[in-house]
Amino acid sequence: MNFTIRQERQGDTLTMFLTGEFNKLAMDAFDKEFLLAAEGVKELLLDFSGVTYLSSAGLRSLLQAAKIMESQGGSFTVLYPQEVVMDVFEMTHFDRFIHIVREGEEQAPINSAYYPLRPIQRWLTDTHFRRAKSTMMNTGALVRLETAVDLERLAAAVNGLLESYDIFRCRLVFRPDTGEFCQRFDGKLEKVYVESLSEEGLEERKQELKQPYDLIDRPLYRVNIIKTPESKYIYMDFYHAIMDGAAIVLLFWRELEKRYVHGNEAVAAKRQPASYADYVREEAALPEDELAKGRAYWETMLAGFAKDKHLPPMDGGNVDEGPEHEMETPLEGIEKGFFKGKDFGENAFFMAAAMLAIAKAAGRREAIISWVHNGRVTSAERRLMGLMLDQFPLRWDFEGDMTVEQFLPKLEARITEGIQYRKGMDKIYEEGLEAGCACFILQKGTLGRRGSVKLGDTQAVIEEMPANEISAAENTLDIELNAHDDGTYSLVLDYDPHCYSRKAMEAFTEQVEKMAVALQDGGRKLAELL
Repeated sequence: MNFTIRQERQGDTLTMFLTGEFNKLAMDAFDKEFLLAAEGVKELLLDFSGVTYLSSAGLRSLLQAAKIMESQGGSFTVLYPQEVVMDVFEMTHFDRFIHIVREGEEQAPINSAYYPLRPIQRWLTDTHFRRAKSTMMNTGALVRLETAVDLERLAAAVNGLLESYDIFRCRLVFRPDTGEFCQRFDGKLEKVYVESLSEEGLEERKQELKQPYDLIDRPLYRVNIIKTPESKYIYMDFYHAIMDGAAIVLLFWRELEKRYVHGNEAVAAKRQPASYADYVREEAALPEDELAKGRAYWETMLAGFAKDKHLPPMDGGNVDEGPEHEMETPLEGIEKGFFKGKDFGENAFFMAAAMLAIAKAAGRREAIISWVHNGRVTSAERRLMGLMLDQFPLRWDFEGDMTVEQFLPKLEARITEGIQYRKGMDKIYEEGLEAGCACFILQKGTLGRRGSVKLGDTQAVIEEMPANEISAAENTLDIELNAHDDGTYSLVLDYDPHCYSRKAMEAFTEQVEKMAVALQDGGRKLAELL
């Protein structure tokens, strides 16, 4: 049977229909036609339904074409091979190297190429690998729903949302040809159904959902819709390397609410979801000179960082206090109205209090801290579902006669300056330059640990945010400031119990609170506070 090739092109997608025996002669014809047609192609589909034989030469040709597509940032998929050809793919293990869609299978709607991990993703997963049973990357919440909520309608909204964004198809894998740890965006979605459980069954399920994620080629989210004799719930949990707090609350939940109220089709008609895979590819292609400026900036910021100089003194900890190395304390003497009309915000204010408390505890006139930003700066990034987190180092020298009134706007300006260099953070993550640095994050409203979220005409209450009971981080202090909807504030410390006792953390909390009160007096000099 003669070998023939027919082409169809739509935009940057090229489909080649192959018929006959793919042998040495056919390979030459395919290679020539592919090279002429491949320029500018982002998705190559090879329809193999008419191929009756595949030789080793044909395999080499396919592998070469796949590498060319990968080099130009595109995908390569073989469609519908006959059983005799599929046997060759499986026997030679080529099905591990190229993406194959069998007859009757649904074709993955997005690019199935291998993508590098973003620097922040690699940092998070490397931290997880230090202890394989770590749960510190679980970002989950149990949300209690009102009885009026239609759970089947909610399940349909969840499934429609998951289908729309490629981040939920993300799978972390090792490349079979290089062994590199990377990601794909062609994983199968786990459909969400409504489950009926007893109250005892709910408690058992909650324990199951707290378990660590299996990272390699597994789904990286858990969504459960549960009905008990007493209540209705949705449990949402995402592995941190694919989602951050802003993505979960500001993007996932808000769109879920729209889909629940208006239906999937109405929402889909108004919005074209942005591709996280495309963002990863574009970020990986940034020019070196653009990255170099940021790298130099952050190296200067972190020069001389040491735990014994820039962390509260460690008292040896007390592991007998239990695995939940976390404490939350309401902060008194701070009113939300204080920030009205100021040329600095809550983030800079409370970060300043934390930095001063660290400097005071360490007996120094300098502090280095890292602070967490949601990573969304442009309008396009604000709509992007996925992990956009950044963790910026911040340094301040408290020497001199600077007053609080002078200090806080300058700190705000330095924070803004750092965001401009965010694309040079890769070296910080990859080389662990801020390992052990105290970390600060401001959580506002529903991003914090209390409150409710809207679901149609009802209110869904955040009932439980499971503590990260098994941490992979060591010798760290995470400082979380929660600004609640009722105008109150609380401080959450997540600490290493091998280094700090609860008593030491209570003393540090007291110091942060004192600094926050003092910073409300614009005439105070910073030197007086230390």
